[in-house]
Amino acid sequence: MDEIKTLLENVLSKTSDMKQAFIDLAPNSRMNMGIIGAMIIVGVLLALFGLKLVKLFTALCGFGIGAAIGAGVVQVMHPSQMTGMIILFGCAVVMAVLAFFLHKLGIFITVFIVSMAIAVTANMPHSLLIAGIYVVVSLILAILAVIFTEPLMIVVTAFAGGMSVGTAVVMLVDLPFAGAARLVIGVVVAIIGMIVQFMMQSRKLGKKEKKFSEKIKEQDSVESEVEKARMILDDFDDDTDEDDE
Repeated sequence: MDEIKTLLENVLSKTSDMKQAFIDLAPNSRMNMGIIGAMIIVGVLLALFGLKLVKLFTALCGFGIGAAIGAGVVQVMHPSQMTGMIILFGCAVVMAVLAFFLHKLGIFITVFIVSMAIAVTANMPHSLLIAGIYVVVSLILAILAVIFTEPLMIVVTAFAGGMSVGTAVVMLVDLPFAGAARLVIGVVVAIIGMIVQFMMQSRKLGKKEKKFSEKIKEQDSVESEVEKARMILDDFDDDTDEDDE
């Protein structure tokens, strides 16, 4: 138990150091500027069109978690460098394919990973208790997302995009209180993204309801015409019977 606790604490410590190093990157090279630009573009796309890009997003998250699984396997097996790369890439591709085609699994993985990433970005856990709370909350959100897919995916993708934009802006511009600035920018972008996505989803549902209503009206109209034709035939049969008499 103590070994597991020590391992988790080391992971949290290394994650915190990596996060700080990433945020402290100065945009002093084309590569850094390219990374920042990509983060802003991807963040805006996710915030505004996350639900429409959900299949691609789930595949990317599946690829990421597959790569992590592959890295764990390589760490345990200690294969050659080439074999290790094959294992890592193979696990990543398999998980990406599964996440893309198994929709519910992809949603679960995506929401869990993104929820954890958002929580860690907003406030790095410095204890196992906080990390455990993050895991439990992320699991609950992932389960709910499988049941209530569309609204929760809108919220999750909007916040994921917002946090990406917020982090990129803080890296690009030397703002005071960088942590708070990143959070505020991320929340503002996320709220805008949620409003846009919910509006688009409402419009989409409205179009579906309109088409369904028109289909029902068309069916009623056809049934009405058939009924009229049947009544005409009945009247014609009655007239024919009277003439025969």
